[in-house]
Amino acid sequence: MSRPWRRRGPLALLTATALLALLAFAQASYDVDGVEVAFSTKGVFQVRYKGFTVSQGVFRTWGPGWQWVDACSWQDNWVSLKASAGDVDASFSGVFQCSFAQVSWSERAWVGVNAMLVELNLTAQKPSNFSGMAWDLDLPVALFAGKTVRMILMNGTEKRVKLREEHVPGTWVVEGSAFPNGFAWVAPYDSDAGVVLAVFGDAWPSGMSVHVEDNRQWGGNTYSLRNWLFFNFQLTPGVLVRLNALLVFYRSSSELEEALRLVGEVRDMVQRGEGIDVIRGHLLSAMKLEAAAEARKAKGPPVMLVVYAAAAAVAVALIAFIVLRRRK
Repeated sequence: MSRPWRRRGPLALLTATALLALLAFAQASYDVDGVEVAFSTKGVFQVRYKGFTVSQGVFRTWGPGWQWVDACSWQDNWVSLKASAGDVDASFSGVFQCSFAQVSWSERAWVGVNAMLVELNLTAQKPSNFSGMAWDLDLPVALFAGKTVRMILMNGTEKRVKLREEHVPGTWVVEGSAFPNGFAWVAPYDSDAGVVLAVFGDAWPSGMSVHVEDNRQWGGNTYSLRNWLFFNFQLTPGVLVRLNALLVFYRSSSELEEALRLVGEVRDMVQRGEGIDVIRGHLLSAMKLEAAAEARKAKGPPVMLVVYAAAAAVAVALIAFIVLRRRK
């Protein structure tokens, strides 16, 4: 009688190889105007500045009754079926499913000289019910406590919100941060550098409901610059939800002003009702993708990408050795 592992050996090797290739990809990163942006295979990205992780972009969902189920609620737990990356773009796709949802998702990111555009698409495979959906930029409490972020509303009004140093038990929304018509944020990394973030889409011509979440209420260690897509809704098959997040990094006051000018142009286009495809075209032109590709090719792959790719290759070889040895 043949041994089960003999029949499964080639399949196990193939599966392991695919998983380890995704592991190597998960550490792929881009240099963007003094920061390093790294994507996971699920499309979650982290931004590092001066050796510290200063922010993370992630999508969250909550089921009926605000239930949290990791497989659906946390983007980095979604199933990734495909991931690829080039010099200036990366793409991902897969599914997430649980008791309240079954959704196909895809994400594409374009990474320019000093800016990045991320587009996330969601389509239900069966009627899926949510209490809420949000896209967040998470900021570590250890680095941002006491700092002030700026919020830009759709009408151009600016609000300043201090990120409280001490958590107030029972309250998770930072005081003075909740508005129904948010559009953009300015988060400083230090006195000179930071990021301007705009979150938008066809479904939100008047802006999105926003606030700053203090995740210490839930046992976390971050603040979330939260951008709500919907509350209490059903996503039905055939309906496409498309969300865009623009991040412009700056290292001086003049670069900050330029970033705010670009974000202002996007806000005006959204208010005029221009389609996302038109807005995307405008942004990709402004992001200098060709110059970014040439610079990255000249510089070569980031050190961490080389390290993790080498580690994955060694792991694949080790698994192959073990599987083939067992077959003897």
